[in-house]
Amino acid sequence: MTDATSVDQVLNQFDLSTQQRIALRAALWEREDNIADTLRLAGVQFGLFPQIVAEVLAEVGVGTPISADQRELIRNQFNALMEQLRQQFEN
Repeated sequence: MTDATSVDQVLNQFDLSTQQRIALRAALWEREDNIADTLRLAGVQFGLFPQIVAEVLAEVGVGTPISADQRELIRNQFNALMEQLRQQFEN
């Protein structure tokens, strides 16, 4: 799982100036955000529900860390979709 702690743990393995650490940390988060955006786009192109993609990315922790409120919103949207799909398939 990727979070601020794991990025910081990696950066702590190197002798970096504060300025280098800040720049590298920002670059790593930007890279992860780009990966997450690409996965979202691929999900749309392959017909995946955005709620499923969002749930997977939040669970895995790809990209800039999200707040607990954002995580709860994503989980609630995912659960609502799963319930909707369950009802559709039961009928």
